[in-house]
Amino acid sequence: MIMKKLSLYLLVVLFGVYIFGCKKDETTSAKENLIGKWMVTAMTISPAYYGITDMFSTNDACSKDDLTIFNADGTVQTDEGLIKCNASDPQTTNDGTWALSADGKTLTMTESASSISVITIVTLSSSSFVGKMTYVESGVTYTYTITLVKK
Repeated sequence: MIMKKLSLYLLVVLFGVYIFGCKKDETTSAKENLIGKWMVTAMTISPAYYGITDMFSTNDACSKDDLTIFNADGTVQTDEGLIKCNASDPQTTNDGTWALSADGKTLTMTESASSISVITIVTLSSSSFVGKMTYVESGVTYTYTITLVKK
């Protein structure tokens, strides 16, 4: 009788561990991943633009530490970082709005009616973001690839 009760008790405990111990995978949406402060760490262009493919290396040091801030309300801000290019510039500026497509694969950033950037999301996690966008000049289509890390 004791063995039967012990077996039943053990079965109940194991079942409880199985039910409550198996946690569902918590997935984070693209929007949740995007919200926050991001710093550009690389930007390339293809084909080469006037012989340059590494566009990030052409930036001044004062621009390399700038942060792009994607706010939960759909607004975008830029923070000048620790090094300002111009000491009189405000630390943070409002730069428009952002929106993700329903499938989370396209980011649209709108600065004004005439300044809209559409970025194809290559990868987006809670800590890194790689996107591509195209630009046409004189009949040549250039593809920018930009890599950012969350700060």
